[in-house]
Order: sequence, then structure tokens, then C-alpha cells
Amino acid sequence: MTHDTYQNLPAMRAHLASVAASAKPLVDVATASAVLGWDRRRTAKQLARWSTQGFLRRVRRGTYAVVPTGAMTQDQVIADPWVLIPATFRRSYIGGWSAAQHWDLTEQVFQTILVCTSDRVRRTQMTVAGTLLRARHVPEYWIFGTNVEWREGTRVFVSDVHKTILDLCADPALGGGIQHVMHCLRSYLARDQSNTATLLQYARRLALSTAFKRLGFLCEVAHGPIEVIEECRRSVTTGLAALDPALNSPRISKRWQLRLPGAWERVLSDD
Repeated sequence: MTHDTYQNLPAMRAHLASVAASAKPLVDVATASAVLGWDRRRTAKQLARWSTQGFLRRVRRGTYAVVPTGAMTQDQVIADPWVLIPATFRRSYIGGWSAAQHWDLTEQVFQTILVCTSDRVRRTQMTVAGTLLRARHVPEYWIFGTNVEWREGTRVFVSDVHKTILDLCADPALGGGIQHVMHCLRSYLARDQSNTATLLQYARRLALSTAFKRLGFLCEVAHGPIEVIEECRRSVTTGLAALDPALNSPRISKRWQLRLPGAWERVLSDD
């Protein structure tokens, strides 16, 4: 739509309406500048002014979400917050508990979106356009095994179901703790889409000894596929790792070179 479409509105409201119509669902300075026919400096100042007035919500420098009229007093203004991820991080994917929720590995609802990114992040927790985000910095080689999801015309990457399980084993904090990781693994093993060959292929590619240890141990407790347990056993290295670094772990599994919580059987039970 052009500015002429809104010729019956006051000039500045017509400009705002034109910019809002171009949002898909976010708008940046370059897009708004083309819509308005203004230079970038003038456009940037006007977008910032509209943000101050509550018509736009800043996502990151130079990028804004349009605030629906009925939501101008609300914190949450984005219908699908996944669209914020590509605008907030340059190289990333939705992973951990958010991916587990997406793939129906859990019924637990997490209000915070977990993002794995190779970007340098100054803060691991942030609020973007009213949405809570948790950023986990990962090395570049972690970024594989992703699916593309199209949300409101925006391409968003999310770890596939196999990589999601591997990420949880690599870092239980991504799953909200080892108890929830175990729940997700059991859900994965019980579904038709589970694929031990792909899971092991990903584990070899990630080549993280702690991921092999946790995956093998958890599969053994869950009576999972013997081929996964055996390959993980062959990959066990010397040196102890914690099953869950967030838990006090006085016990030791020499078989898996893991430090275990005192009541790990109860923690990992299927109750």
C-alpha cells in the first residue's frame, strides 16, 4: 500500500499506517525509508519517535514491531514471538526446551524462548518486544541438524527432534535440568520418528564426550536401543563429568565416568 491509500488520515498517521502495512511482521529503517521516501536518518528518527509514543516496539537497533491498537498497554505485542529470533540474532536456532515443546517431547510449558546462537551475547536473558528470551552461546560447529519453520513470512531455524535430544544431553540446562531431559528422551524413544542412526551420526559430529556419556547413561536407564548404549560406551573417555552440573553429585558411575546425584534413581524415575 502507498501513502495515498491513507490520504484521509492526518499526515503523520498516514505515514505510520503506511509503515505498519509494510511490517511482515517487523519493519526496519531500510524498509520504512523506501515506503516513506525519506532518507535513512530522518526515517530512523521518526521510527524512534513512534516507539517512544508507543506505536512501535523496538526489537533491536533499527528494527521494530508494530503495536496493535488494542495491545498498546500490553507487554506482549507479537502474535508469534518466534519471528523475533532472526531479527535479534544473526546466526541462531531455537533449541533446548523450546524445541522440545515444538516437537511435542514435553507437555511442560516454558514462557521463555531458548535460543542457541554463535553470536557474541552480552546478556543471556533479555526481553525483546515483550517476549522473554534466553540465549545460549554455542560454537559454530554446534549449528547443524536444524529445520526451517516459516512463521508469518519469516524463516526461523529450530533444531530437529534428533538434534534437540543431543543438545539436551550436551547441556542439561538447555532442557531445564536432567529430570526433564530424561522425560524428553523417553518421549523421543517412544515415538515413530526416533532414529538411532541419525542420533548417533549427530553425536559423532558434535564429538562431545560429555554428550556421549549422558546419552549412553540415560538410554541405559530408560532401556533404550542397545546400539546407542554400546556406541556411547565405546566413546567414554577418562575424566569425570557431572550428569547434571546444577546438582550436588556425590556418587560416581565408573562405567560411564559420571558424577551422579545422591538420589539419581528417583530423579530419573518414570513417575
